[in-house]
Amino acid sequence: MKKSKIPAYYHGMKRNRPLLRPYEKAQFQAIFIFCSIFCLVFTFLPLSITVINSLKTEEQVAANIFALPHLNTMFQAMAKNFSAAWNEIGSFFLKTILVSLVGAFFEVLIGALLAYILTFKEFYFKKAVFLFFIAILLVPSIIGYPMLVPLIRDRFGLGDTYIGYLLPMIGGSQVGGMFLFRTFFSQQPKSLYESAQIAGANDFQIFTKITVPLGLSILLYAFLGDFSGIYSEYVWASLILDSNLTLMTKMFALVDNKTIEYGAMYAMYIIASIPCIVTTIISMRYFKSGEFASGMKL
Repeated sequence: MKKSKIPAYYHGMKRNRPLLRPYEKAQFQAIFIFCSIFCLVFTFLPLSITVINSLKTEEQVAANIFALPHLNTMFQAMAKNFSAAWNEIGSFFLKTILVSLVGAFFEVLIGALLAYILTFKEFYFKKAVFLFFIAILLVPSIIGYPMLVPLIRDRFGLGDTYIGYLLPMIGGSQVGGMFLFRTFFSQQPKSLYESAQIAGANDFQIFTKITVPLGLSILLYAFLGDFSGIYSEYVWASLILDSNLTLMTKMFALVDNKTIEYGAMYAMYIIASIPCIVTTIISMRYFKSGEFASGMKL
């Protein structure tokens, strides 16, 4: 006869009411709800303050950043603030998006090619090469900045150029992409590749017609993450760029030099956050739908 699996603390309880685990009781539920609400408010407080102050005049922001905007001046203040913000950062906003798209494309492309080679090709010291790439992930990228800055500026002569800004970022980020893609590619059916090779397909055809379509969701997910990383980068951009500024360095210069009004400053933050919000929404769609993890075992 099988023994009862009811925990010891359930014995003696009335059978006419449902059995509850300790964390399902009312007092614990109240604590969980309180913590969730507190974290939610704490998370959305900076965003709400930014939105509210972008709808206020300079005097209203200076008086109290937590006060709500006045209805009679809200729309005029909003138009003035967003217009002033766009005039200051509009060109930098568009240039940074273009640079981020180019950088993210090459990061994903190189990472996917490396993953394809390390997954489907056999060569001497293959495991050693892979472990060497993984070792690079253990080193924080900021440690290499003292060496990269003179290398890019003096040796290559690419200081204050977007090429010099992108090269180290592409070289470092493609390693993380390679590891992610290799894990995904290794779960793809081997029979497809064997059939393609028997039919006479070369590596370029296999990569573009089989590997990329099957891994499109993970490639897109990585592309959006790389785009956000390049778009939001400040430290490396401030070290290598002087006049060809990115959006982040331009915004810091405006705030640091106090050449922009408070209301326009908050509007500038909202404009700058739009690409990251869009990429997050798109990437979460794939993550929540399960397309990101389909065929992949971590």
